[in-house]
Amino acid sequence: MKKVFLLTMLIAMFASVNSFASSSKYKIDEAAIDQVFETGVNVLSLEGSSDLMDINNITSVKAGQNAWIAVILDLLIGGLAIHRVYLGGTPILILGYLLTFGGIFGLVPFIDLIVLIINNQDISKYIDNNAFFMW
Repeated sequence: MKKVFLLTMLIAMFASVNSFASSSKYKIDEAAIDQVFETGVNVLSLEGSSDLMDINNITSVKAGQNAWIAVILDLLIGGLAIHRVYLGGTPILILGYLLTFGGIFGLVPFIDLIVLIINNQDISKYIDNNAFFMW
């Protein structure tokens, strides 16, 4: 009885898949697509946007990182190393923290927190620091 039921279900599934595949409700009109691309308006213009690739802008953004934002990130989600990525570290640090169960069971983020609080006036040596121990 189980074999008959299984065979019936397989036949029903096969028939339904074939009916969906053969009755396509959507038709593609290639001419209409080409017409849209020909008459379309260019919404992205790279003229006059040389400041996008300006290296000075990138360094000024990194220099404007706030120590207290890093402290808050460390308090909330320190075990994921988001505070380190905020300070300019590579995202591979997240993997290092995860593999060591939140930075050696939360010890590294705790020390990071203390270091950031103590040295909140000058965090330049912690910016772009890719070492596992930033101190």
